[in-house]
Amino acid sequence: MERSPLWTLSYKGLKPEEEGLREALCTLGNGYFAVRGAAPEFHADDNHCPGMYMAGLFNKVGTKMGGRIIYNEDFVNCPNWLYLTFKIDDGDWFKPAPGQLMEYEQVLDMRNGMLHRKLRFKDKKDRKTRVNTRCIVSMDDPHTAAMEYCITPENYSGKITVRTELDGTVINWGVKRYRQLNSKHWKPVSQGTFSGNV
Repeated sequence: MERSPLWTLSYKGLKPEEEGLREALCTLGNGYFAVRGAAPEFHADDNHCPGMYMAGLFNKVGTKMGGRIIYNEDFVNCPNWLYLTFKIDDGDWFKPAPGQLMEYEQVLDMRNGMLHRKLRFKDKKDRKTRVNTRCIVSMDDPHTAAMEYCITPENYSGKITVRTELDGTVINWGVKRYRQLNSKHWKPVSQGTFSGNV
């Protein structure tokens, strides 16, 4: 698939303090739902806010403040289906970090509606790995989205274990000034666990 430079938004290098803005600008959507352009290896933290938002899905929750209940209505962050990471042999679960990266590029191809990411990293044992991801939100079928995640060992052989999850414990975390307010719009009924080998 050919990319036109006039239709792309490209970022080179990983700058954690800019991730929130990049995630917002690289959002993919189809009018029914939208997915922020977050790196799949992260849960919400001070730099990352993975999210999926559905058109018209708002909710009002109360927060006890100063002896009374304050109500705030939010555009609700839906369960995150993008979380995916891996580990090499018995190593750490992979999270991109500036010190270990040899290459990092994220490209939003607006003409073809696809978010690309390519990176290379070296771990503590000097093992080099290439990771390429592609993400789409379908305009043809409003209920369809997909992510491709390719891991390529460059200078080693070993066991690669992949971990993925559907995170229903998401909260509305993105706006710092609202973090003191109740952001829990979902009530998990049950929660699974990872299998014993991960």
